[in-house]
Amino acid sequence: MKKIVTLLAVFSLFVTGCGKKNETIKISAEPAPTLTVYVAASLTDVIQEIGKDFEAEHPVKLVYNFASSGALAQQIMAAPRADVFLSANERWMNEVEKAGQVIDGTRRPLLQNTLVVIANPAGAYAMSGPLDLPGMDFKFLSIGDPGHVPAGSYTKKWLESVKSPDGATVWSQVESRLSPAPDVRAALAQVEGKSDVIGVVYRTDYMAHKDKVKLLYEVPTGGVIDITYSVAALSASEHPELAKAFVDFLFTPEAQKRLGEEGFIVKGAE
Repeated sequence: MKKIVTLLAVFSLFVTGCGKKNETIKISAEPAPTLTVYVAASLTDVIQEIGKDFEAEHPVKLVYNFASSGALAQQIMAAPRADVFLSANERWMNEVEKAGQVIDGTRRPLLQNTLVVIANPAGAYAMSGPLDLPGMDFKFLSIGDPGHVPAGSYTKKWLESVKSPDGATVWSQVESRLSPAPDVRAALAQVEGKSDVIGVVYRTDYMAHKDKVKLLYEVPTGGVIDITYSVAALSASEHPELAKAFVDFLFTPEAQKRLGEEGFIVKGAE
């Protein structure tokens, strides 16, 4: 009988212990929600840094998708699952908004950028303006694919606006030597890798890699191109308030300072 009582006591302790263990599991903290942020490739470095600051102040984990704005917009419209979209031009944000994917009142212009012509340091290239390009002996002109990469479409618009004395546009004279890239970072990588390739990228990309490429020419601001980045929270978000909070965070003085330090022309907190 004593053995039976002892066994029952042990079993009772075992059950009690299991109950306490299960109770501990029930009250454990839930994992932080995730925000998926679709970001133009030219913002890759600085947005990750700003994101760390946001995560430090909010119970959230940020997951990024970096690509050309056109590719990102098409993904958003085909399979809505992103929470925030940062576009490198207004055209693709317009498309996303027309598709009903933007939360009303959250779209805002964030910053501006400029274009530069760059070369590999090993190349002996120099230029004083776009009219020099047709006569330069580079093998390829690397730019973002104009069909869906904003940096490429801006480049095309710029070179189409410049005409030689015979009336031909600079674009028509260099088009046969284009090397389209899937995004602006890929265009920059082509220049870094080959001495006979020059490229057109954002000034901010050049600044982030100026130890690996050299500046040939900076396109003046206020001309035919207006490079404006915009941001919006997306209607597919399962955490719309957090998505809105991240958009707002990009306009804080701290975030604006980081963007300015990277060479972007910030719009300023509003």
